[in-house]
Amino acid sequence: MKLIGRLKNLIRRGRFKKAVSVNFRWALRRVRRFFQRDQFKRGVKGPYARRLYTMLGLLAVVGALAIASGKLSDSWLADEAVLVRRLSDPDYDRSNPILAALNCFGSTNRIQVTVQTDSRDNLHPQRVDLDQGNINLVMTLKNGNRMEYTLQNRNIDNFESGSTDQFTLILPDSISVFDITDYKLVLMPDAKGEYGSWHCRWAQISFLLGGERTLLAEDSWQETFVFSESQLSAELQPVAAENAYFAQVTELFPYVLEVCENEHETVHTKEIKYEALKALGLAEGDVLYLDVETVGLENQNTIVRDQMGGIELSEYDLMDYDGTMTLRVRFYSDAAGAYYKDYDLDTPGKDDFELGNTSTFALTMPEGMSAFDILSMELLVNDPDDIWAPRMIRAYLRTDYGTALELARVTDVTLAAQRKTSVFYRGLIQTDISPLVLDLTASYQLPLALKEQIEQKFYTEITGVTYSMYFNEFNFYERQKLFYSQVMALYGGADEET
Repeated sequence: MKLIGRLKNLIRRGRFKKAVSVNFRWALRRVRRFFQRDQFKRGVKGPYARRLYTMLGLLAVVGALAIASGKLSDSWLADEAVLVRRLSDPDYDRSNPILAALNCFGSTNRIQVTVQTDSRDNLHPQRVDLDQGNINLVMTLKNGNRMEYTLQNRNIDNFESGSTDQFTLILPDSISVFDITDYKLVLMPDAKGEYGSWHCRWAQISFLLGGERTLLAEDSWQETFVFSESQLSAELQPVAAENAYFAQVTELFPYVLEVCENEHETVHTKEIKYEALKALGLAEGDVLYLDVETVGLENQNTIVRDQMGGIELSEYDLMDYDGTMTLRVRFYSDAAGAYYKDYDLDTPGKDDFELGNTSTFALTMPEGMSAFDILSMELLVNDPDDIWAPRMIRAYLRTDYGTALELARVTDVTLAAQRKTSVFYRGLIQTDISPLVLDLTASYQLPLALKEQIEQKFYTEITGVTYSMYFNEFNFYERQKLFYSQVMALYGGADEET
């Protein structure tokens, strides 16, 4: 306590501040004199000091590289984390194949119905909302059967004037949203058998697909629709078919469902996929090859004259592309296609996309994926101010027999049909806004003459799935079905042996 009291007295009298100031100035003089000594100056320039500087510099470089590597690693892991397949997710009901298949696409068996009641009716203001009767949603399935749900929320007076109501409906476990073809809103009587009158401004039905709301149906009414005893129902226009991703998932759903029905929970592992690829003569099925061929010199003048019109290109000698391109590959795996990977198209030490040249890029699929997990491919041209005239772009797999099995192709003819010109150039097309979509629906096959050559050389016979994969004219999605049927056949066989 005495010590604390003395300190207080020193601070109060100003002596403490003076002591600190004096000692601080004394310390500064000692430090300045140390740096002014000849011994210090000789040491700074000596050999040991230079070694120390070199070591510190190396440590700084290593630290910077470690930080950069850590950031790259983190971003890579963040991208690959979505590849944890929902088929191995313990949170869904494995005993229900419909729910399991929907879970693979990031969705459930729930749909949402949203309706908005009109705010007023000039002729009958008391009949805008609905106080008598109920509204039912009637859905027709592909097999002709119907499902009917009453739209109601507990403790909420729905269909009030100017209100927007949302209803969540749970479909039966044996039914998926892909089975529904028609939607209808119907005015039903109440418990007393009485109808009401209701003005519906708009209505729509949505579904959770890939973590995002996907519109299934909406009204096509030009003005507020009046429900009364004389008008008991209204059709909603299905729009799911207009959604490209919904249509593609619809194609994929049947054989993902088959995977779930057969309880092949590990069917998407890299090892099993590799065995299937190897059995089909596609040992490098996890490597996608992309050829980008530019028009030759003989086509340049024709393109400029016929397609470029009066645009002056005097500053360009050739139709070479000097910018960068990216191939964006979307997968239908976890997160229902929300996952995609960008591949920079750049060959080290080579000037790609030169006039009359073909550039080939080998793109390794993400861990656990194969080329048959692809949903779509888009070519992004990142420099719209440059000029380039592609002749053909194709994506393919290399078979064990040295032949290219094409999965998608875009030619100058299709480019001209889609974009009015096959030349990417400022003023003609905004390539950074409108990417070039590779056509995965095109059909390609290998010539039967190659089959005979292979059979004669290796004394074997190509039949079954391998024959269908190569020598039938299948599009990409049909090849996907064949590939997964082979995966399940191999996995099922291995499961039976154990």
